[in-house]
Amino acid sequence: MFDIVSQGFKDAALKLKGQTRLTEDNIAPALDTVRRSLLDADVDYGVVKNFLENVRGQALGSVVHTKAKSAEMKVSAGDHFIKLCHDELLLLLGGEQTEIVRNTKGPTIILLVGLQGAGKTTHAAKLAKLLKETHKMRPLLVAADVYRPAAREQLKVLGERIDVPVFTLDTNDAVEIARKGLEHARQEWLDLVIVDTAGRLAIDETLMSEIENIKTAIQPQNVLLVIDAMIGQDAVRTASAFDSRVNLTGVILTKLDGDTRGGAALSIKKVTGKNILFTGVGESLERLEEFRPEGMATRILGMGDVVGLMQDFSKAIDEDQAARSANRMMEGHFDFDDFLGMLQSIQKMGPLKDIISKTPLAGQINQQDLDKVDDREMMRIAAMVHSMTKQERGTPEILLPKTPEGRSRLQRIARGSGRTEKDVKDLIERFMQMKQMMSLFSGGLGGGLLGKIPGMGGLNQLANMAKMMKGGGMGGFPGMGGMPGLGGLMGGMPGMGGGRQGGLSTQDLAEINRQRKKKKEEKKARAKNRR
Repeated sequence: MFDIVSQGFKDAALKLKGQTRLTEDNIAPALDTVRRSLLDADVDYGVVKNFLENVRGQALGSVVHTKAKSAEMKVSAGDHFIKLCHDELLLLLGGEQTEIVRNTKGPTIILLVGLQGAGKTTHAAKLAKLLKETHKMRPLLVAADVYRPAAREQLKVLGERIDVPVFTLDTNDAVEIARKGLEHARQEWLDLVIVDTAGRLAIDETLMSEIENIKTAIQPQNVLLVIDAMIGQDAVRTASAFDSRVNLTGVILTKLDGDTRGGAALSIKKVTGKNILFTGVGESLERLEEFRPEGMATRILGMGDVVGLMQDFSKAIDEDQAARSANRMMEGHFDFDDFLGMLQSIQKMGPLKDIISKTPLAGQINQQDLDKVDDREMMRIAAMVHSMTKQERGTPEILLPKTPEGRSRLQRIARGSGRTEKDVKDLIERFMQMKQMMSLFSGGLGGGLLGKIPGMGGLNQLANMAKMMKGGGMGGFPGMGGMPGLGGLMGGMPGMGGGRQGGLSTQDLAEINRQRKKKKEEKKARAKNRR
């Protein structure tokens, strides 16, 4: 998502490269580049015009301090231009993060509305799961879509999957279902009611009248429009039409992971005055996010979204399991079972492309390389690990092809996973490099200051994973050549290696061994002093 817009801002910054101050002459080409990218992304023309006027006014009316107190810290005209664009984008996306309105005197009621096919039923379940897990609410799903075949049955199935009760009645009176559902929630002491309503292929009087009647009957604190981001400016027009009849309180924008140009997300707030509260970024029920304007603005500008990345880690990684894994690593234990757990944690976070886009240096990775990322390679690697015996996973040293037995094991694993012997050999060699690194990290990142930052333990795991997969990304495995920069990107963070492309060099391994030797000597010295 937002690929067109992001590229436009990158190109605009390049046009200002080398400039020490912003003038009417040098800012015009940059603004023209941004204008074209926004219009190509299907952003409302009036919104684009207002955005450019605001950026131009601030750019020409301010002084750029190109040097800070430190001689090493410099701010170019291009940096200042991007900062102005960031601030304006933030306002365009809604400014501060907005949450649902809570009811202090009973269940919080959310009425979902929208056109048919927008994904209301699925997102009712997604929303219930998200609020249940992150806000500890006790939800009830109310199936009030009485027209679409099997809509109520679909919601029941989804409710069972997320362990949330679903209420409906054997009647075609949607208003009665909604009213009785609210009464049921009060009787069961549930504090959240999400009402799924019917949609139409287009806005009509029948649809609007029914929604108005439901709203009057249950008096919801939140009326959220579920809308498909892929329909572009039609999304904004639809939002305006619903708002004029039922007074929306917010928007759930779906399919932001699809082939969408992002115009709807950048236009809705400005045109309708309604904030985006949630975004759907995938098919699974876990793939709903609370919308953070700051995170979206920085991602559009290629700066990543570290807060969002940390939130993904916290959702994907079990804290108890992470603590046990950390203890094992601190004790010098790291085997293929640990590695497999890391793989599974990363997979839970969502598509690798999304993970990379949230990292701080995402803007430095070529878009073509990102487009080549193949999540299926993670499954292929997992297949090789699953083809190992319990003994082999726990004692990976026996897989080194130094003996006929080791080579025989490689052949068996290759046949069992459908990979080549070279693939298996490369995996084992890089795993052994990673294991050596873990011994260093156990006294460094894992036990040091950085390891105490919430979420950084998981980030360390991802960094090490990337390093193992040939440093320059995951190019060391078939199909992963499209990930140059992931290992280097993670390695570029403080304390995570040098960000260098390629696998571990001789110097790297020498430094690791030197650190291990130093630790042993320090341990001996402490033991001698105690005596």
